[in-house]
Amino acid sequence: MYWKRRFFENIGATSVTPQSFEISRAQGCWIIDSKGDKYLDFLSGFNVTNIGHSNEQVIRAINAQAQQYMHTTVYGEHIQSIQIKLAHLLLSLLPSSLDCSYFLSTGSEAIDAAIKLARSATGKSGIIACRNSYHGSTIGAESLRSDTEERNVFYPLLPDVRFINFGINEDLHFISPQTSCVIIEVIQAEAGVRMATDDYFLALRKKCDECNALLIFDEIQTGIGRTGKLFAFQHTQIIPDILLTGKALGAGLPLAALISSKNILSSFQTNPVLSYITTFGGNPVCCAAAFAGLQYLLASNLMENSKQNESIIRKNMTHSLIREIRGKGLFIAIELDPRIRRNDFIQKAYEKKLLLDGFLFEHNSLRIMPPLDISEADLNSGLQILLEILDWYKINLESRS
Repeated sequence: MYWKRRFFENIGATSVTPQSFEISRAQGCWIIDSKGDKYLDFLSGFNVTNIGHSNEQVIRAINAQAQQYMHTTVYGEHIQSIQIKLAHLLLSLLPSSLDCSYFLSTGSEAIDAAIKLARSATGKSGIIACRNSYHGSTIGAESLRSDTEERNVFYPLLPDVRFINFGINEDLHFISPQTSCVIIEVIQAEAGVRMATDDYFLALRKKCDECNALLIFDEIQTGIGRTGKLFAFQHTQIIPDILLTGKALGAGLPLAALISSKNILSSFQTNPVLSYITTFGGNPVCCAAAFAGLQYLLASNLMENSKQNESIIRKNMTHSLIREIRGKGLFIAIELDPRIRRNDFIQKAYEKKLLLDGFLFEHNSLRIMPPLDISEADLNSGLQILLEILDWYKINLESRS
């Protein structure tokens, strides 16, 4: 009770109704509260703990790096072997055109850096983004949100931003010679896990090439094995000019990366000099965690497990009150019957010790994104809770009618 009171007194809250769930510890796919009760985590800290909570290999790497040094200067000045090891491993897993990485602290920071880089590298200002996309909360990232009624309090935002509909080929004509970049998610997350066709991505790549616009993929939510491949764009037939990753990259610590070609990234050095400066970007302790986490992901079978667990979800989650299951790997949305109030459903799951959430721009779907190391037994246990709640709703809805 003491910590809960101090939480409300001293911590700036994100919402008017925070969960105020008092954490004691977390392990694997479980979070334990201050009373010792275990909760099954179907959120992964919003796609941060892809390899599970408190991974021992990551903890050892953090401890080892912290004993050497934790911070020496701003990013990009000192030669730090752990940064180089991480960059080399990450780049070795990507197409050869993506041969240089710039480390940052957060996904929002990566978005802002990408905007600056695109404008610097192309000499153009126009930006194309998709409706119902969420890229972060800094002013630059906020400028890429299309829900103007939620954004107008922050005006003026960045100029020259135009919105198109995700996955609609006919909208690609809005990309023009004045466009510096197109910033897009490979799978739209906060729209409720929306996917586009291969033909759409091929047409998008072609249009960007015709207009000399940089194609930027925001893989901050979808990256690091979540969809069954290291990055979701690897399910498509195209390669972006700039790739953004974060969240799970740091294996629980704050780390993001902007990955592009050496040629494009050189704009940060010269046009103008010191175009982007970050104090904590590429923090060595965070890089050590990321390097260990990525090694663990690659050595384990977690990406293949992600594909198999998608099949389990699609097979087992059959119910008259489920309208649709969307997604790839363990990046899943379950759309409910519109008569069900999503937030009430989430609360019922919480009472049964299952942690769920929803999406910003889709108010009738559940976010199903557990850690990739979840066992089949634990996954089925969580799915059974969902089915029990759906059965409860079915009985109550039928009794009303």
